Amino acid sequence: MEVIKDLSKWKIDSSTIITIGNFDGVHLGHQTIIKKVLSLAKEFNLKSGVVTFSPHPIKFFNKDIKLIMTERKKIKIFESLGIDYFFNLTFNESIANMDPEIFIREFLVKSLKASFIVVGYDYRFGRKRKGDYELLKMLETKYGYTAFKIPPVKIDDIIVSSTNIRSLLSKGDVELANKMLGRPFTLEGVVVKGDGYGRLLGYPTANLSVKNELIPANGIYATKTIINNKKYLSVTNIGIRPTLVNKNEVRVETHIFDFDEDIYDNFIEVEFHSYIREEKKFEDVNSLIKQIQKDCEKAKEILCR
Repeated sequence: MEVIKDLSKWKIDSSTIITIGNFDGVHLGHQTIIKKVLSLAKEFNLKSGVVTFSPHPIKFFNKDIKLIMTERKKIKIFESLGIDYFFNLTFNESIANMDPEIFIREFLVKSLKASFIVVGYDYRFGRKRKGDYELLKMLETKYGYTAFKIPPVKIDDIIVSSTNIRSLLSKGDVELANKMLGRPFTLEGVVVKGDGYGRLLGYPTANLSVKNELIPANGIYATKTIINNKKYLSVTNIGIRPTLVNKNEVRVETHIFDFDEDIYDNFIEVEFHSYIREEKKFEDVNSLIKQIQKDCEKAKEILCR
């Protein structure tokens, strides 16, 4: 897969099949869109492309939003799905204020050479978000492309959306979030030195300097940790460690079962599979140790099902 950040340096002679959106999380709804793109690409022997923007348009308009995944993870997933081109283009005033028809004509048709355009049911574009699927459909003949709209995907009667997944993760509901994502939610980053409390308690932890913007709710989770493409069962604490320190600094600490290697400065990923309990302050360290033992047993029970 080719990653393009500057359209002026990208040229193609043949037509393409394009989808456009934010694709934060690349959830089941997004994957349904991608399946349609790839199906068309195979049928008409054309190259497939995913167009997304940075910064996220919501961020551009100075609204707060925490993204589900890193750009690295997003690119990796699209590559695994079989997309030919991943466009991560700069979102700026020009794009934000572009007339929707000009966006279609100059950007999608002339620059990207789209002969097929596949969008989600709620995709909007152009000045004041006035462009939508209906406009794409209306201008098909004029600009020589075919537009497709993909309906929403639902799980437990809830629409699968990045917004809903963010809400679920912020509440610690990783199980339903994972169903919507079609894979376990992951945090990724580099292992850094911590305070050493875990080792003193008999449960050494990998302390993660997290690259993700969105971190799930504080609590204890059954997780799997990926180190050098190998998965290990683990239990992860997200929180402020109230029994040990008097700070409000949120940390992500993972105890990896049956593992005793030096992984400082290593890049790792932590998959979140199930919420075990909320973080709490214990009366003493011995009570904390007993609870950690129970958490480990519970995590193993969940992960070995």
